[in-house]
Amino acid sequence: MSRAVVMAVLAALIVLVGLTTVWFISVPRPSAAPKSAPTVSEERRQRTEDFLGGDPGRSVRGGQEMKPRW
Repeated sequence: MSRAVVMAVLAALIVLVGLTTVWFISVPRPSAAPKSAPTVSEERRQRTEDFLGGDPGRSVRGGQEMKPRW
């Protein structure tokens, strides 16, 4: 193997080990947080529902039929 290939493989290995270490350090762990505080998944679900939920007061049943535009 040439010297450049060995250096590239070693650099890739070092990057892989570094990223794996950062991943395991940065993953949030469950803590003994009070139950009144929403968890991250609940916050994410609520944000998604607020964004994609639409207008609950608008009736969409029996609305206008969609027609193709050709």
